Amino acid sequence: MSLAGTPRDEFLGRLRTGAPEDSGASQVAPPRPRFADERSGPDGFIESWTALGGTAERVSAEDLPGAVAAYAAGRDGPLLSAAGLDVGADLLWPDCGSQTAAGAAVGVVRAVAAAAQTGTVLLRADDNSGRAASLLPPACIFVIDAGSVVDTLGDFLRDLEDPPSQLVAVTGPSRSADIESTLVIGVHGPGEVHAILIG
Repeated sequence: MSLAGTPRDEFLGRLRTGAPEDSGASQVAPPRPRFADERSGPDGFIESWTALGGTAERVSAEDLPGAVAAYAAGRDGPLLSAAGLDVGADLLWPDCGSQTAAGAAVGVVRAVAAAAQTGTVLLRADDNSGRAASLLPPACIFVIDAGSVVDTLGDFLRDLEDPPSQLVAVTGPSRSADIESTLVIGVHGPGEVHAILIG
């Protein structure tokens, strides 16, 4: 039995070509999400991020190593950084290996974007050679270019032309609750998160 010409075949054909069902109809923009508070830009991101339990600061590119050192000061263990971030780290990921990285006190990774409305940091795994530098230490610093802050994750994803194999969205410290709703911080990732916006 041939499926050619059936409604299902026509539907799948439209999906493959990206053609709208009614080519004569005007294209309607996707609806914008609605939030209780309208937050945008770096200040909006910082407000959302800190409301979730994270900490944040905004510094110049020259002051990044000092800001990282100040956050890591007094912690018991070395500073771990993803390769390519010049922050004076004791350990570089992935060169140090996972056993050594697991003993780090603070990890430093770069973010590709951040969403002001939800206080979400977006990581490309290929930018940081995987996720270990952001997951193994009990505290993590996310380095974010202030110019990459968008209103929502959808704003970033719509313009993404070359998606990586993995994008990770981080919204505050890692948290989990058991069946009795006992909240535990830092179970599946860092219990402390700090965002440093550059620029």
